[in-house]
Order: sequence, then C-alpha cells, then structure tokens
Amino acid sequence: MKFVTLFTRLKNVHLLKDVGMIPYMLMRDYGYDCTMVSMKNEREYPYLDNEVKGLKLRFLSGEGESSLVAGMKYVWNNAAGIDVLNVYHLNLSSFLFLLIYKIRKKKGGRGYLKLDMDLKGYKRLFMFNPVGFIKRRTMDLSDIISVETTMLYERLKKKYGNKVIYIPNGFYATGSEPERNFEKENMILTVGNLGTYAKATDVLLKASAGVAGNNDWVLTLVGPVEASFKKYIIEFLSKHEDLRERIIFTGEIRDKEKLSRYYKRAKIFVLPSRSESFGIVLLEAASNGDFLVTTTGVPAGRDIYNDGKYGFVVPPDDPVMLSDAFIRLMNSKADWSSRAKEIADYAWHDFRWEPIVSRLYEVLSQGDVH
Repeated sequence: MKFVTLFTRLKNVHLLKDVGMIPYMLMRDYGYDCTMVSMKNEREYPYLDNEVKGLKLRFLSGEGESSLVAGMKYVWNNAAGIDVLNVYHLNLSSFLFLLIYKIRKKKGGRGYLKLDMDLKGYKRLFMFNPVGFIKRRTMDLSDIISVETTMLYERLKKKYGNKVIYIPNGFYATGSEPERNFEKENMILTVGNLGTYAKATDVLLKASAGVAGNNDWVLTLVGPVEASFKKYIIEFLSKHEDLRERIIFTGEIRDKEKLSRYYKRAKIFVLPSRSESFGIVLLEAASNGDFLVTTTGVPAGRDIYNDGKYGFVVPPDDPVMLSDAFIRLMNSKADWSSRAKEIADYAWHDFRWEPIVSRLYEVLSQGDVH
C-alpha cells in the first residue's frame, strides 16, 4: 500500500504529531510504503534519525515555485502510483491536490482528508460564498474524512455519512507501559503560545488572581510569549505584587525530557483557550497524570476528561468559573498520586498513537469505508 502524506509546511516538530505519526505507525506496524512530501522548511529533521526512523521524506523542488504549485505538480506526476493520498485541512491546497489526484489516478485510489477542525472551521464549511463552496467540494472529493473530536464527528456524519470517521489525535509514547511514578506538586501548568487571542492567557492570569488566597500553589506557564502580550504581563504583576513569586514564565522548552518533567510535577494542567482544533498538550498532560481543566472552546476536552472523572470543562472567557474550578481542586482531599496513575493509564489505553492508528488501518484495509 503506497500511502503519501502531502503536507507542504512540514517542520521537525510535526513528525511527532498526527502529520508524522500516522504514516510512521502505518509503516512500522502494518508494512505500508509511506512517504511524506513537503517543501524543505528546516535545515534538518532530527526526529527522522530516531523517533520516526525509516519514514521516507521527499522534498518538493522547483526554484521560485510556491508550495501550492509544487504540490500540484507532484500530484500530477505521481498520482498513478499512490494508493492513498493524505492531505490536511479544508483549504484550497487540499481541494486542488485531491482534484488533480482524482483526475490523474482515474481508477482506484483514495483521498484521505484529515480535518484538524475546530468549531469555527465547522461553521465556515457551510458558508454560502466561494470559500464555503471550495470547502464543501473538498469534502465531496475525499473518500475518507477523519475528524478529531466526537462532537464534530457526530455533526459531520449526519451530512457526509460513513466516509466520516473519528480519529482523535494522540500522544507520542517512548516506553512500553504508562508512567506510574508521580510526585505531584501544588502546581498549575499550561503549555502553548502564550498571549495569543486563541490561548486566552489573559483569562488564565485573571483566574490566578482569583485563587491567590492562603495557599502555596504556583502557576507555571511554558511557551514563547507574544511580544504584544509582554506589556499586559508587566501591568498585571504590578497590580498583583503578591503573585510575582508564584507565576513563573519559563519561556519555550523544546527539550522533550525537560518539558515532561514539568508535566510530571503538575497536579493540574489548564488549557483556557477560546478556540482549539484539538489541543495535543491535553494528551501530553493526561499521559503524565495531570488533572485537566479546559473550556468548551476545546471540543476534545469532553472526549479526554472522561465525563468529569479526570477533568473539568468551563466556559471560555470566564475567569470566575476558571477560578472556581481551581479552588475546587485545591480543596480536594483526593490522593493526587493515585489519581495521577489512573489518569495516565486512561490516556495510555485510549489516546496513544498505536491504538488510534490501528482504527485507521482497519478502515484503510477495507474496500469501502464503513
């Protein structure tokens, strides 16, 4: 089975996300002939040497060409030899790549569209304008469409039937069994691009001020800080001098082991986003035993938190409700170590890439999608 992922914006970090994990697992566990096709966006791709060793990466050539044109040419020249063409997102590129694939393949072959869709993206699908039309035509051209959350899966299946499947994102695991040794601290952790509108870091800081009473909890924020948000941080801390030692900005952490140590220490992981397509950091946190707090703007939250057993979901843009969630957890009499083991075990069995890709393999192995 020749499986090609055409993702022109590939960077090294994508190799440990869905873009790289799906073809890698299909190659490693099921013997597929998998190739990733992209523009060369970084000097080196070190994950190819160990984490996804054996996965083929082909760079598009064509000096001065846009990634769109280079990708279209690749599909035009290679469609006949591709059994499954995997593209990402509902956009013009996916539409053109799938259209050319259908024209050139002529017989057999399947187009697999992985949506990476959030609630805003779902609404844009049904807009009555040229953009909405292109998105709907892209859905029509796809033989298999996977969406990452059950909420959007239920909605899309009503419109597009059995070719829509639920394939959540997963987390990259290095060991052969879930982590079971946790020494949790009174830490609330978040990881992401801090200060962007979508991430709602301002809401998180306001919520932290609301729980600043007589406790020793620390808020740790990992990730690069938007330049425009730095002034907000300075003004916030000037108003809340008592929080200066209890709100820690670490900056971006690329070292996976170092980042993992933060996850292992934290009791609570918070993703206060106004909007997310999935939020893979939730899985990374859960796999390290963190209790999750997120918002209804993150559709994956309701899938991962297991009906409130391992997390809380609050409205977006509501620092009071977010504070209340933190206070409930701070006052909890639960055995945090035992709960961490339970959460990590749940994430391991339901959201590791191996069982997720096995479900996709079952669909790809069938002549028709069921």
